[in-house]
Amino acid sequence: MKNLQDEIKSAFVSFSDAWKTEQATITNELDKSSEDYLASYMRLVSLNAWREHLLSGILSKGSLEFFFEAQNDALVSHVFARQGAWRSALQSLRACIEDVVFGLYYKDHPVELAQWQIGRHKPSCVKLLEYLAANPLFVGINGATTGLAALSAEYSTLSRAVHGGESFRMTAGGGSTNLWSSAKSSLGAWLTRERHTICALNLVLLTMFREHLDGMKLPVLRKAVSLAVPPAKHAQVKQDLHIVLFKP
Repeated sequence: MKNLQDEIKSAFVSFSDAWKTEQATITNELDKSSEDYLASYMRLVSLNAWREHLLSGILSKGSLEFFFEAQNDALVSHVFARQGAWRSALQSLRACIEDVVFGLYYKDHPVELAQWQIGRHKPSCVKLLEYLAANPLFVGINGATTGLAALSAEYSTLSRAVHGGESFRMTAGGGSTNLWSSAKSSLGAWLTRERHTICALNLVLLTMFREHLDGMKLPVLRKAVSLAVPPAKHAQVKQDLHIVLFKP
């Protein structure tokens, strides 16, 4: 038994040294795409702006905590992507969606929130997305404007990453473990999912809280949102939600 433990300890040291060296190499390679990561970070600023400039003043502590965790999830996704841990990055992006959706639901359901806190309320994110779609604030608004359809589609796609769908596996075709990768195709795939997800989340939040942003209200928040919602959607947002966004 002692010999086996010594062998495992030796393997542990070798493994630790190897992944740290590989991680540094992968990160340095991905740093060549710093402009892509900067664009991602600019989009993520919108989530912080929502929390600081509006939600912290109108939500209960329990509901707001979901949004804080969602912001953290998005940053974790960004950092994993900087390291080339693509599947983990996508899993964190999915968690971001869940926390925003749960926060929106529980802001109107304090009893269910209290039940959730003791483990007695366990709704699925899919069901809560359906709940939002039936919310009067979303009914009758162009689906492309509310972001709900796009968010549901992204959640479905990201769920395949969580459950190890073949196209999302880090080990696909390699025959060995693979913690990191600097593949441009993987970076591009993550950027697409991240861009679509953060845009959809912002559109959902604009729809839900539009009374707080119409006209010239909360300009700092609207500027941050403008970095996450493409200019091509700004006119539709103004028409359907009466919110003016800014050209980046």
